[in-house]
Amino acid sequence: MSIRTRWQVLAGWSLVAIWLAATITAALNIGSPRQAVAEAVYGAALAAFVVLHTLMLYRPAGALGYLALAAVVAFGFEACSVATGFPFGSYVHHFEGPRALGVPFTVVFGWVVLAWVAWVLARVIVGDNRDRRVFVLVTPVVATLILGGYDLVIDPIAAYARGLYSYGSPSGALGVPLSNYFGWLFTGWVLFQVFSLVEGRWRRDPRFSTRSTLLMPAVIWFGLALQVNLEMLRVGDGTATLQGGRVVPLSDIYATCSATAWFTMGLVVAISVARLFPATTANRP
Repeated sequence: MSIRTRWQVLAGWSLVAIWLAATITAALNIGSPRQAVAEAVYGAALAAFVVLHTLMLYRPAGALGYLALAAVVAFGFEACSVATGFPFGSYVHHFEGPRALGVPFTVVFGWVVLAWVAWVLARVIVGDNRDRRVFVLVTPVVATLILGGYDLVIDPIAAYARGLYSYGSPSGALGVPLSNYFGWLFTGWVLFQVFSLVEGRWRRDPRFSTRSTLLMPAVIWFGLALQVNLEMLRVGDGTATLQGGRVVPLSDIYATCSATAWFTMGLVVAISVARLFPATTANRP
């Protein structure tokens, strides 16, 4: 490993550590001034990490290509859905800050970050040594399901506990319409499928894809699942009104989403770590 690569890995892990500390701080201080400060640090560290991590695995043209593609696809489908209801269904964003065509820039940022982490996790699970045609077909599907698993966990909380958006036709046990999940899968698949067709020309030498580098997204995915579980401890006795006037305690929403995180996000992390730390020949039966 070159000196430059060592410094990049050190910087990457430093950003992951800062992000994780800010995430835990925000989750344990819901409703206090510390939460806003921690979330600002959280966002800045995550943005810096994604930029650095893309440059660790791809040449500058590839990193820029991913960032541009993810932003365009996410904004395009979000704006289309706000205007027409496709592919996510009818909904309204309540995020503060600048927006265009009804889509807050924060939402586009979230897509860029989450999709990158899901893509790298999928690369780890599928394996870069696959036949190229198999990789191009399978990896986007795996990445799409990983990304959709996070949406399954976070959307009920984001909509009803944090009030970040509201659905025109809420449905389902926790008020999130099936169309929303379809939109996440469709948007994610389009993004990943297009990127998979072109990313091979921009990859760095395999020596840059060290185990330490590829482990970082798994830690972030674990931290996102941990965030939901920690927030559950601080949610209090508030309630949310779902479709038909049904009132549900926020603690119930968090409990369901936390359990879902164990079996979706937790499973992805476990498989990724197992792929990155295979048994040695001496340990095999």
